[in-house]
This record gives sequence, structure tokens and C-alpha cells, in this order.
Amino acid sequence: MSHTEQALPRRAGQQGLWVLVAVVMSLALLASCGDDDKDPTPNPTPDAGQQEDAGTPDSGTPDSGTPDAGPQVCGPTSVNCSEQTIDTLKLYNVLNTGEVREEGTTAGEFHTFVDSTGGGLTPNQSYAYLRFTPTGLTKVQLHDHEALASEGWDIAVRRYTMRVNSGTSGPSCVSVATLPEGTTFASVTSVDASLTFEKEKWWDDSSGTCTLVPDDSGLNGPKTALGAFWTYPVRCVQMTGRVFIVRLADGRNVKLEVTGYYSPDVQATCNSTGAAPAPSGSGSIRIKWAFLP
Repeated sequence: MSHTEQALPRRAGQQGLWVLVAVVMSLALLASCGDDDKDPTPNPTPDAGQQEDAGTPDSGTPDSGTPDAGPQVCGPTSVNCSEQTIDTLKLYNVLNTGEVREEGTTAGEFHTFVDSTGGGLTPNQSYAYLRFTPTGLTKVQLHDHEALASEGWDIAVRRYTMRVNSGTSGPSCVSVATLPEGTTFASVTSVDASLTFEKEKWWDDSSGTCTLVPDDSGLNGPKTALGAFWTYPVRCVQMTGRVFIVRLADGRNVKLEVTGYYSPDVQATCNSTGAAPAPSGSGSIRIKWAFLP
């Protein structure tokens, strides 16, 4: 066989290989052209705007889930003495399962019921984390440890402890002004420029250690910005009738009064006699509130 005859099969094989390569490259180019209309970054924020995303409040909801609000007026801050808060307030990583419902609205005024039992007489669940919205107080699905790093809530409740998202309580800047004794809820129609707003600060860390600042109840609980809503003279949690203004992270203001810790009839008896008949329905927080202009 001549050298030419020997080379023919080899050349034919090489040509066949090049044809195969060309076909593959053509198919690849066609496939890439077919993908040109697709979003190169599909669903970049898959959870933006969903209520279930309460733990990531800045995903499409810069005002922590209240779509009619303006931008936040503060950024996240670190929570001082967080380990001490976890221990002292008995914070859990178990979600709160209690009910939150609106019991009536009149001309923009809300009366919200919050099951603040935290799972029982001795709580074994997280606080109920809430945010103020145009349709009422909305529950945020966070457990206590997540809430320490989340700006997605405004106020938290468990038993008779009520706290806001700022300072030693959370990374946001929700603050509270306590109005003078005798101020009625109905009389508050605007925000007095002379009011002092305070963030949560139940730890004194000025000396480099975290020292608890207790409330005035004698029960050795933390002194919270909303703590003046109740008193414990002898045998039951009485309502003081104090009215507060809560300034949210977006700058809006809410007037607020806590009207009950027990069922309504029992609360009335407690307020007048200093004793709560059994069963008391304790942990039945009722909050009257409204946005201020």
C-alpha cells in the first residue's frame, strides 16, 4: 500500500473530528443565544416584602414592614450587655405562639390584645415581637436571640415586661417619652417638642461591667422605658393609666396606653381593691394606641 493510501483514512478521520467539533460549537452558540432573554440574577431578593421575612427587615421593607412609612432615621447599633440580657430576661430560641388580635378600631384608634403568657405561668417561649402598622399591631416571627439582631420589630411583650427595640433591647432606635401623670389618652393629639425620648438602658456599663438597673416593683426586673404602665403594690398588677409616646425608627409617633394585664373584669377589681380574684387571666395584655400626626 502506498504512503498516500495509508494517509487517506487518517485524513478522513481528522476531517470527521473537525466536523464534530464544529457541530458542538454551533450547538453551544445556539444555546447561549437562547438564554439571552433570561434574568442574569433571577430573584435577587426572594423574600423582599414578605411578612415571613421579619428577621430580615431591610429586604425591600426599609421601615421594618410598614409600607406607608418613610425611611428609617437611624442605622443598626450594637446591643450592649447582650449576654447578660439573655440570662437575666431568660431569653429563648423558641418562637412565641400566643395570639395577637385587634379588639376594635375607632377613627384610627386601636385596642390590641396580646397573649403575653410566653407559654405559661413560668414562660418557656420567646417574647411576642410586634410592629405598628396601619391595620394594627402585627406579630413578627422572631425568637429572642434573633430579635437581638433584628430591626424588624418595634415592641416586645412577655408577662408584664414590655420593651422597645433600642439600646439594651435591640439594634434599632425606637424610643419612649412618658407623659405626666394625669394625662389622658384622648387629650394627646400631637407631640410636645419639649418631651424627652429615652431608649432602653437597663444595664449600667459605665464602670466596664454590666450592672442591672432594676424597676421600682421590688421584683428585681429590668427598668424598661414603658415600665411605668404598671405597679405591684401588694398582690396584683395594677394599671397606672400612664400614657406614652413611642417614636418609631422611621420617625413616626404612636401614643400608647396599656389598659390591662388580666381579663377586663379582674383588672377592674385589681385596680380598685389591690387583689385579683382567680382565675385571673393573667398575661392578657391590652394596649390602646394610635398614630399621631
